[in-house]
Amino acid sequence: MIEAIKRKKLLIVERKLEHNRGHHHTQISALSMLLPDHDTNVVAGESYDGFLGTAAGKLTAKSIKLARLRSRLQYGNMSQRLGAIFGAVKSAHTLRLPLSAFGAPLAEICRNLQLDPGDLVIVPTADLDTFESAVELTTILADKAPRICLRFLNSELGDRNERMRSKRMSTVLRTLPTNVFLFTETEELAAYFRENFGMPVEGGFYLPCSMPVAMTPSAGIDRGDRFRIGVFGEPRPEKGSQRLADIVAALAELAEAGSTAPIDFVIQGSPADFREGGVYAALQEFLKGERNVFVSPQDNRISPAEFERLFHSVDAVLLPYETAIYSLQGSGVVQDAVAAHKPVIHTRGMSMMAFLSHGNGVAATTDREFAEAILRVATDPSNFREGTARAAACFQNTLAANPLLRVLDPSLHGPQEGS
Repeated sequence: MIEAIKRKKLLIVERKLEHNRGHHHTQISALSMLLPDHDTNVVAGESYDGFLGTAAGKLTAKSIKLARLRSRLQYGNMSQRLGAIFGAVKSAHTLRLPLSAFGAPLAEICRNLQLDPGDLVIVPTADLDTFESAVELTTILADKAPRICLRFLNSELGDRNERMRSKRMSTVLRTLPTNVFLFTETEELAAYFRENFGMPVEGGFYLPCSMPVAMTPSAGIDRGDRFRIGVFGEPRPEKGSQRLADIVAALAELAEAGSTAPIDFVIQGSPADFREGGVYAALQEFLKGERNVFVSPQDNRISPAEFERLFHSVDAVLLPYETAIYSLQGSGVVQDAVAAHKPVIHTRGMSMMAFLSHGNGVAATTDREFAEAILRVATDPSNFREGTARAAACFQNTLAANPLLRVLDPSLHGPQEGS
């Protein structure tokens, strides 16, 4: 009697997965599609509402809080240690704090699912808490531990204290198990980690976001002679939201001096964002549509299907992002724009230049330069058609060459250093 072949298991750990919003749920489906021969299970945040089905487990905020108190006790200065002692006694009534944020709970989940070294744990939004938890999980399960892949998305790693972050990183790297594999999304962030921490990390671990990758652009919505430029996501300082009004005003000034088609800024935000006191309050004068440049507010709490329709309705995407964050960190909106064949007007010095340097991106720094770049794209969008097609092809090739696949099949060697 032939014994049935055991199906491999995939456990995706995403503690920020709670509701059907943002990019976290898209990572789950993308990983399942990337690894179709694995049975997928999910570990979510404690407020997870079950929209993707039953979770294999949930991670609590309290366990993360206690682990961070332990980090302050171990690596902090005197005042930080005293604060951690008081916090530990108040929260846990003990100074015996967990070794990591969720290493022990994850080990129990792995046991319940009967994961073994042939199976895979992936954390698509990893940080230092995750890194420390992966090491503890491996210590607990020993030779029964599955392979663990951590994907880091930003340089802060969930700890804004640079001194403590560096100490925590040095400690965890000294005990890095051989079954833990480290990745970043952008190549820029991978280079930063290698240079600053000697971290054995590989860049290029991209996952599709809200827009499916298309080799030909989808037909847009007919808006007559109107040029629509999109500003997507909730307004945040690092996304340059506060400077948007000055960019729109600079563009309105340029548009009055020439003959250009009406330009419509499609901007996501809450109603309060556009009212007095809101981040977009200064855009009120452009809401009436009496000028050649005007603003169309869009709700930022829409379903994934509605977001996809909204994204297809624009002709270009505006990203006045702050390079203090986005010179290393990637942006899901960049991926969506590239996948949907949209030109991108972005801050000079942003990361993800591998996707923005095909004739599909226009870089700018000052408000005036952003206005000029928008006008340039709006004057003749067809000039960017070939560039957006090249960028979409590059993105599709990058997704197909995901470095995760080399963990599963070591014969798929990546490029060697110095080659």
